[in-house]
Amino acid sequence: MLTLSKKVEYGLMAVLHMATLRPSELATAKDISDAYDIPAELLGKVMQSLARVNLVEAVLGSRGGYKLRRPVEKITLGEVIEALEGPVHFARCQESPDQCGQFHACNIKEPVYAIHDQLMTFIHGISLASFRKPVKPQPVLMEL
Repeated sequence: MLTLSKKVEYGLMAVLHMATLRPSELATAKDISDAYDIPAELLGKVMQSLARVNLVEAVLGSRGGYKLRRPVEKITLGEVIEALEGPVHFARCQESPDQCGQFHACNIKEPVYAIHDQLMTFIHGISLASFRKPVKPQPVLMEL
């Protein structure tokens, strides 16, 4: 099953929270944790991961906190997922083909790789700005 991890959910919530602040304003992990009932320790790790890949900037000091490095219009869902979970693999063989006993004779790897490419294009095409708008579900039809 494809699901967003709690780390990704919390990261998205934190980024969208920071997007509501004035450019000079900082958000502390405690502010975000309290506002959304997120475990503070886990949120701290999430924020460090987001800072490590330069999605957010950590400002040190007694009045420190976090701020976005770019507007949410220029941050994608794929970037947040990869910052918090590492590379996305639709199938295990994409990460480590030598660990798959069927890889040499697999009759689904090419379609699975094509789906992976479409998934990556899709998640990296979703701006976090779109999370602030009401979403109308649309059917997705894929041809392999």
